Amino acid sequence: MWGSLMGDFRGIPSPVCPACGGNLLNITASFNYETYEIDMYLLDNATCAECNALITAPTPADIIQ
Repeated sequence: MWGSLMGDFRGIPSPVCPACGGNLLNITASFNYETYEIDMYLLDNATCAECNALITAPTPADIIQ
């Protein structure tokens, strides 16, 4: 299954994969060289580490209360 695309779910911010329910995401991020904290990450190029589906990475503003 590696390398095959499970689906394109971009536009739906989610902390879990809509296709398989996996919660390990591959994201593109930049780090602060002084604090080692994440400075920035791209939202629309995240992929599920389990099934390779394209998803939109979540932000704290996406939490539904």
